[in-house]
Amino acid sequence: MSVCADAGHSAVPSSGMRHTVVISDVHLSEVERGSGLWMRYRQLPFLPDGEIAAMLSAVRRELRERDELTVVLNGDIFDFDAPRVIAGESVFHDLPRTAEHAVPALAAILDDHPIFVDTMGNILASGHRLVVLSGNHDVVLTLPEVMALLVARLTDAAVGAGASERARADVAARITSCAWFHRTPDDIVIEHGHQYDPYCASRAPMAPYHGRPRAIPPTLGSLATRHIAVRLGYFNPHDDRSCLLSAWGYAVHWARYYLFSPRSPVLIWISGALRVLAQLRRHRHLHHPGHLASLPERRRRREALLAAARQTGAPLLAVARHARLFAEPLGGRILAVIRELWIDRFAVVLTAILLGVLAWFLLPWPIGFAGLLAPLLFIAYERLAPRKPFDQAWLCVGQVARRIASIHRARAVIFGHTHAAEGRWEEDVFLGNSGNWAALLPDTCAAAKERHVIWLKSDPARPEAGLAGGLYVFQSGRFLARGVREPEP
Repeated sequence: MSVCADAGHSAVPSSGMRHTVVISDVHLSEVERGSGLWMRYRQLPFLPDGEIAAMLSAVRRELRERDELTVVLNGDIFDFDAPRVIAGESVFHDLPRTAEHAVPALAAILDDHPIFVDTMGNILASGHRLVVLSGNHDVVLTLPEVMALLVARLTDAAVGAGASERARADVAARITSCAWFHRTPDDIVIEHGHQYDPYCASRAPMAPYHGRPRAIPPTLGSLATRHIAVRLGYFNPHDDRSCLLSAWGYAVHWARYYLFSPRSPVLIWISGALRVLAQLRRHRHLHHPGHLASLPERRRRREALLAAARQTGAPLLAVARHARLFAEPLGGRILAVIRELWIDRFAVVLTAILLGVLAWFLLPWPIGFAGLLAPLLFIAYERLAPRKPFDQAWLCVGQVARRIASIHRARAVIFGHTHAAEGRWEEDVFLGNSGNWAALLPDTCAAAKERHVIWLKSDPARPEAGLAGGLYVFQSGRFLARGVREPEP
């Protein structure tokens, strides 16, 4: 298995073009064995594996004989926060983020997605390259044991388990793993983007683990996914339009799915929020100022920057400036977490109801009518402490792309994470987001069903020509241009 710099700077035939294809946020997990509306997005008929295979087959049909293709899996390809499947049933969990638990979880996911594994194996068997970046839901790929399993399974798919050691080593050398970002020979910077999201950011993405055995501390985003989002199984957590609803939309959703069900979304939310707080308190020492300023912690982060510079070939100063753009992890601020989980709103509503009841029954008439004014307490709190929209943190992810392009003098910067596809050329620099390839349900709106892919091309023999291509929609076996620049003649 190669590191970022090795895979990115291999020799390329002068007569061939370089093609970089980027997808992200596939969220592969173990397949739900049941049927029906509960966790439909995890069921076999809705898996995206076949679409990915068709798209990459279409890419390869467009290549000339000596062209080089690099497929970049830009984070959250696997979802280790999703429920495990044990004895044929989906089981919610909050297993430690260690190799002991992540290796069998990855093995089970790969077993349930043979089409995806074979597709990546075919890419490697054809002599092309594969880059795997870790995201916030598959951060355990930074553990060497987990990545070793992935490399072994993809190598098996490419050349077979009985192939010679030399053949297997040749394939493994064309698989690149990156914990933070990847930089290509034609100056494309690719990273998942969760480092600019305070819900999901890590202080040291190159080495996000602590202790012995190495364990990855949970983020607010990971905990909220495990304890709240995936337990509301009638939502598709990978389709924002299906779960970020208005108050009326949530009421209709409750009436449709929960009114005659033993499951209660309110109880799921309350119990989940309490679990999230408990877990963050257990790890609060990692955010303590004394720990962050300690010599071992500073050394660990400095070594992570050095490792990133070695892997990507980027100057250390540029890597350090890049790291300064990271968001401050929200998990270390318990009061902020309480606000993000709406626990403060819930407490204010309960207080208003209690005060209203007490005023009605304990105060003499007509003063008791003052209890009817209790809801004004909630209105006042909303005015004094307005909460930003849930997706506000994601909006800042795209805002740093231009700064990263300037820091690295990159010709393109590509993110994932937000599930919002984007592609635009600003002069000679492409700024894009690879959207998502997660499972979508039949009732998903048409716009959300579009499958986006970023495909950039360059000619190593004519580096002055720059990049071409951009964002495409893959539809009915064809690529439709969205924010694409044609190559110079």
